[in-house]
Amino acid sequence: MPDIVRKLLTLIVSPNKLANAMSYGPNGSTSAEASRTLPQPCLLQGCEPMHSVRPRGRPRFLPGTLAAVAAASLLWGFTGPAVPAQAAEITDGLALWYKLDAASGTVAVDSSGHGRNGTVNGTAGWSGTGEGLTFDGSGTYIKVPDNIMSGMNAITVSMDVQIDPAQTTPYFIYGFGNTSNGSGNGYLFTTGNSFRTAVASGGPSTEQNTQAAGTLQRGVWKHVTYTQTGNTGVLYRDGVEVARNTSVTITPGSIGSGTTTANYVGKSVFTSDKLFKGKIRDFRVYDRALAPGEVLDISGNTTGIAKVTHPALKTDAIIDDANSKITLPLVEGTDLTALAPQFTLADGSSISPASGTPRDFTQPVTYEVTGSDGAKRTWTVAAFIMRSPVLPGLTADPDIIRFGDTYYIYPTTDGFPNWSGTRFNAYSSKDLVHWTDHGVILDLGPDVSWADSKAWAPTIEEKNGKYYFYFCANGNIGVAVSDSPTGPFADALGKPLLQAGAYTGQMIDPAVFTDDDGQSYLYWGNGQAYVAPLNDNMVSFDASKVTNITPSGFREGAFVIKRAGTYYLMWSENDTRDENYRVAYATGSSPTGPWTKRGVILEKDLSLGIKGPGHHSVVQVPNTDDWYIAYHRFAIPGGDGTHRETTVDKMEFDTDGLIKKVVPTLSSIAPVTVGTALPTNTTRSLRSVNFPGRYAVVRSDSLGYLDPVTSSSTTAVKQSATFTVVPGLADSKCYSFRDSSGRYLRHADYRVRFDASNGTRLFSKDATFCARPGSVAGSVGLESYNYPGRYLRHYNYELRIDPYQDNATFRADSSFTVVSPWA
Repeated sequence: MPDIVRKLLTLIVSPNKLANAMSYGPNGSTSAEASRTLPQPCLLQGCEPMHSVRPRGRPRFLPGTLAAVAAASLLWGFTGPAVPAQAAEITDGLALWYKLDAASGTVAVDSSGHGRNGTVNGTAGWSGTGEGLTFDGSGTYIKVPDNIMSGMNAITVSMDVQIDPAQTTPYFIYGFGNTSNGSGNGYLFTTGNSFRTAVASGGPSTEQNTQAAGTLQRGVWKHVTYTQTGNTGVLYRDGVEVARNTSVTITPGSIGSGTTTANYVGKSVFTSDKLFKGKIRDFRVYDRALAPGEVLDISGNTTGIAKVTHPALKTDAIIDDANSKITLPLVEGTDLTALAPQFTLADGSSISPASGTPRDFTQPVTYEVTGSDGAKRTWTVAAFIMRSPVLPGLTADPDIIRFGDTYYIYPTTDGFPNWSGTRFNAYSSKDLVHWTDHGVILDLGPDVSWADSKAWAPTIEEKNGKYYFYFCANGNIGVAVSDSPTGPFADALGKPLLQAGAYTGQMIDPAVFTDDDGQSYLYWGNGQAYVAPLNDNMVSFDASKVTNITPSGFREGAFVIKRAGTYYLMWSENDTRDENYRVAYATGSSPTGPWTKRGVILEKDLSLGIKGPGHHSVVQVPNTDDWYIAYHRFAIPGGDGTHRETTVDKMEFDTDGLIKKVVPTLSSIAPVTVGTALPTNTTRSLRSVNFPGRYAVVRSDSLGYLDPVTSSSTTAVKQSATFTVVPGLADSKCYSFRDSSGRYLRHADYRVRFDASNGTRLFSKDATFCARPGSVAGSVGLESYNYPGRYLRHYNYELRIDPYQDNATFRADSSFTVVSPWA
């Protein structure tokens, strides 16, 4: 018997030997990658490693059988296609099930037991091997029996789909509904461009969309599921939620009052649309919304995580299945040191550490999911405090400004169809984080005689003790006046300051900038941008001085600031209903230009679910070069262009005076106050506020700790707690701390250590801290210059920098009293 045959037969008899052999790398070393992706060896042609999403139609093997099949395939030359998998048989509520696993014929057999067989039209491209039915894009589709959704108040539609790269648009993967004169008239459908599911009571204007970011990948199998119950529609890809709409009011059973005659797989209810081109298998309809774990089950994503729950979640966990990452956005006051999240997995899968195990989330942690098929995957889970939005409810178009020691935001009140709100509110804050609602300051109905709807995009300016409030109403710009920034405001003119149609474009979105010489300028426009110097009375301007300053890409929301002699004109591009709504800017030498466009500074971040960020304003912290940008984005979750939220993030400039790309966040910012002054070029010690017998020290391992120091301590200990305070290496308005050996207190991987400067910009930033007011009078907090929002704090007596948490423990842990030196 040839040696290779003998070895293969040995593996058939003892398959564990093959598994063990496959789990080791070169030279007998354990291969983590091999054990992660190959819990059982995968030798059949077409069989893929069991990682992340198990492709449906691939084989599932019982323990001990894979080696035998693999060996046999080598012995007998087996090269055929893989055997189809058995899908998760969740039958509760199953109304229709087309496995599409036949080898021939014109019938799509319904395996649900309800006899709702479909008719295959055109060329039936059956595979018979688990690859489903091929739709040729020119004639193939399945006619589903009439009235498939009758009586359904909830629904799940699920399938495996492989879209051909040559698919043309528009197209439906499936469409259930009615067609009238060639157009859809009440329907439910899913498409991959862009990836969304829509339910409609009539034509396109009635569609209620649950839309994911981007398009559905082509040329590969993807599992797609849509569930709807109550007012919530959820769209899943490979078992993981990618979109949610909580404002769905059309039930499947209400379409056509239960009568639907244009029900198709692979065809649209619009006759002019393109037919689907690609493959579909395991097509299911349920008369209920499957739970997230059930969706994960039928997707074959055995190592996926469908949902994470915890009482402190501010919104749903952000699950990035492709990169095996999860982000937990938590409410303020949450203790990150002992979180115990619960994970929803596929049936038969497990997670380690177990769901509900308390863990320290001040840094990201890892979990390992083991699938029912033995596949393993490591997930990284991070948690942060979500301080966004900064204002309650739905608001947009925020105008942020400082009067004295108080910051104010004046937004659009959002959430109305066609932006039809009528009221303006004012909000104030001492720290840009905690905001007080002062209620309605202007109501178009009773307060403005010439308009009663579409209260949009206000701005405000103070001059000579009066506050001038510029606002949009019915497509015009008006101005109201008050003796207080929180009103009440009275219409100053009894008519618009700028009438609709006065110039090309829309007369909306006012903004006021006052230059160093006291001259105020009014900016406005949608489609076209204009500027005019305001007269001294602030309620009129000379029409002959109006200048068109429209930059390329301009849509709306002009805003101007001045820094170091340079003027910055900023604006929003694209439509506010578009997730690609964004902010761009230009620089100029005067308030009226000319302007040089510099590029985009704020745009979406789909990894965080941030869509449509724009219509912004900017404020400077007095006596600093610290700037903050207020803007709106789609509400999270399920927001859109009329359901938006207001947030604030940091805006910075580079050494050339250009604006750095703003990083949009969900954590927003830590409280902002005017900086605290420290003595420089002198020695001091840093005493803990909540452990007053302990001080910041450097130990022999060069790391920072919080240790006891007393008058009886050794000279070396006293020296370890003494530092020279010098102007910040990265910014002289902040501070650096040098020990007696010349090393600087700095952070690396968020841990505090002491190192000699290597002269790099990175080191200088890591070694610079900005002083902020501490938790008690006379104390300071030391905010990282390189990571704004992270503060020097002690934890288990180790010094580190951690994200600000709005609770008493963190504030005390991050507060120090600068006292006379120990040495």
